[in-house]
Amino acid sequence: MRLEACLEQVGRRATWQRCGQLRSMIGLAWVTGALRSTDTLTIRRRKLPNEAVVWLVVGMALFRNRSIDAVVKHLGLALCDGAVRPSATGGRVSSAAIAQARSRVGSEPLAELFQTTAESWVKECSGRSLWRDLSVFAIDGSTLRIPDTSSNEEMFGRPGSARSKAGYPQVRVVAVLAVGSRIMSDFVIGALDQGETTLARPLIDRIPDRSVLILDRGFVDHGMFARIPAEGTDRHFLCRGKANLVATRVQSLGRNDSLVEITVSATRRRADPTLPKTLVVRLIQYRIKGFRASTLITSMLDAERFPASDIVELYHKRWEIEMAYDEIKTHTLEREETIRSRSADLVLQEVHGLLIAYNLIRVMMARAALAAGMEPARMSFRNSLVAVQVFLVMAPATAPGSLPMLYRKLCVELALLVLPERRKRQYPRVVKIKMSNYKRKDC
Repeated sequence: MRLEACLEQVGRRATWQRCGQLRSMIGLAWVTGALRSTDTLTIRRRKLPNEAVVWLVVGMALFRNRSIDAVVKHLGLALCDGAVRPSATGGRVSSAAIAQARSRVGSEPLAELFQTTAESWVKECSGRSLWRDLSVFAIDGSTLRIPDTSSNEEMFGRPGSARSKAGYPQVRVVAVLAVGSRIMSDFVIGALDQGETTLARPLIDRIPDRSVLILDRGFVDHGMFARIPAEGTDRHFLCRGKANLVATRVQSLGRNDSLVEITVSATRRRADPTLPKTLVVRLIQYRIKGFRASTLITSMLDAERFPASDIVELYHKRWEIEMAYDEIKTHTLEREETIRSRSADLVLQEVHGLLIAYNLIRVMMARAALAAGMEPARMSFRNSLVAVQVFLVMAPATAPGSLPMLYRKLCVELALLVLPERRKRQYPRVVKIKMSNYKRKDC
């Protein structure tokens, strides 16, 4: 649901519903649908209804520098005396009640809401960023620190060896990014001891038809290479190959461009008997001045439809997902990578809310980029995040009739936040900051 549709319904809902709906820029129908599908929708009037809890979790990510109590206050999510009317207390709700409300809702409604919003927003933006009539996605993993509690450590694990453990448990996230709009289209959360390739398998199955998926060399898996084209229509992969790749040349397509045959290991075929013994893939070798030679593996075998030079250029768009993780950790989380939730289920809830909030900013930027005639990657994420935060804080103090004008001003402001064209990398990646010589403190 677009925000314009929400604005048209301002006068038809109770005050807390108007505020929560507008300030989250997420339609009430989506929220109630997510609650209904997970059997968490209730008719009981609480100070903090389940619908408001969903918006609270998203607001926690949008206002990372504020306490959870302050987010409830600034977004006006609490009912007054359990009814839709003001009271002397001003609709205050205790910290204990907020924690209880989050536990009551759990993580499933946020997971359902993420899928609903991501599907809608990716579909809205997909037509503007096709590459040779294909949607472009990238997949990669990252980790987030979580509070040091027994529940989190038992569920997700802690990095380190038997002799020395890290200070905080961590959760592993593997996500699929729509490269053109930089919207997270899908993701999965797992324990730290689960590999990224293992976690990526269900995501691979949900990649849409007529698309190409860009993978890093950490995702080299011959079974995955076979499944991506076979289980869809016009689905392709593009991956950076490892140096020890063993392949037999079948046909030359041009200079440093050929079709090769690779053998699927017997171990992999025993685990999945549907896999073929061999695969024919395209191997492209190239070198950029100042960098080491690289090899690409892809299922795009048609050299006329997919020229090698275009494929090389396309692969480097994989960096967009690295930029997305940086935007989440550096700007959305304010460099505080340790999220707030102290129990395993609430960690899942908060991570879903975090990615919904990130996608919310990104879809607003995509709409502004369309108005400005720019690519979404040219828009400033940091400044867009601040502009949306200001809009959400000002909305409750704005008369309902003036909200459409306030929203139009937001769109105009976002359309002005254009960055200079991105420069091509001239130097290889290196670690520029020396790590501390001090030993870690063992508690």
